Amino acid sequence: MILRGLAKVMDEAVTVPNTNVKVGLDALLGLIPGVGDIGSAAVGAYILRAAARLNVPTVIIARMLMNLLIDAALGIVPFIGDFLDVLYKANAKNARLVVEAVENRGAATRGSWLKLIGAFTVFVLIVGGGIVGTVFALKALWNAL
Repeated sequence: MILRGLAKVMDEAVTVPNTNVKVGLDALLGLIPGVGDIGSAAVGAYILRAAARLNVPTVIIARMLMNLLIDAALGIVPFIGDFLDVLYKANAKNARLVVEAVENRGAATRGSWLKLIGAFTVFVLIVGGGIVGTVFALKALWNAL
């Protein structure tokens, strides 16, 4: 399946020497401000489109979208976000979801609702934490002036 190959190139192309950490093109693209994030999002959108064409259940597509949103939220943070992106591997997760959904349609749907709720909760915590942290940092800066 072409999605597996694409996910491998994006998230797991090369193993970092002396570790079990795999790095792909997504991490390298993330180092280029703006352009890298757009390129990574385009690949993620392609995988989502392929899932829709394969009639993957809506809840699985929602989980895939949530993976991409979490990946994008992590990628906003300069440098640290790129490191977290290496660990999160949204494209590889999404490709696995598509393959699992196509091979076993009933089982993939049943377990996805709880995982979707969990992923949404993580996303809200990441975004909420970023907003709260920014407010506290601005308040501290304002008080220092």
